[in-house]
Amino acid sequence: MTTKTFDAVKLMRQLRDKLSQEMEEMTPEERLHYIRDKAASTALGKTLAQYACKAAQQGDAADRPSAGR
Repeated sequence: MTTKTFDAVKLMRQLRDKLSQEMEEMTPEERLHYIRDKAASTALGKTLAQYACKAAQQGDAADRPSAGR
């Protein structure tokens, strides 16, 4: 039998409880801003923001008429 060195469920519950406590007195709008700020400060959030920006730029380029067409 192997011994667990990392308990993902326990960690998730701790993080959820901490987040709930931090946002307890916030309005829904404040919660949205808080979550967006937290996500933007993480590596994943930065990666997603860069991806969204690149996708938007590619969409803009596709909408412009090309001189060679």
